[in-house]
Amino acid sequence: RRALTEAAHPAAGDVLRYLSRGEAVRAGLRTLLAGLEPPVAVVAHSLGGIIALDTLILTPLPQVRLLVTAGSQGPFLYESGSLPSLEHPAPLPDHFPDWLNLYDPRDLLSYLGAGVFPGRVTDVAVDSRQPFPAAHSAYWTNPAVYRHIVDRLA
Repeated sequence: RRALTEAAHPAAGDVLRYLSRGEAVRAGLRTLLAGLEPPVAVVAHSLGGIIALDTLILTPLPQVRLLVTAGSQGPFLYESGSLPSLEHPAPLPDHFPDWLNLYDPRDLLSYLGAGVFPGRVTDVAVDSRQPFPAAHSAYWTNPAVYRHIVDRLA
């Protein structure tokens, strides 16, 4: 059974471990970000987006002006009551930065955030033209991803 689970989604173990014991990872990111000069943009994919989301919810880091997530499950975890940092239906804290959420319509592990956090998230579709599961790993080979990030930073 383990082989089947790992073949279906090898990162599931990483996600479960983070959700149950993620404080050390959040502390490391918090320390890194606290030492940076503003303005800071955090760009994260998949589990990295969950870690960044949690860290920025739990800790005011005013130097961080923008969170960019790609292939994020953060909105799903929040709605299902599984996001460690914020219980549904509590809103994002006032100190939370602007959030650009990039998703591929073919990526079944990518969730929209604008409807979950009204007025706090901008969802933008980027189509890799890859089938799932390849679509989940195709963000960084898609020029549209970089265009949207650059446009937001300008």
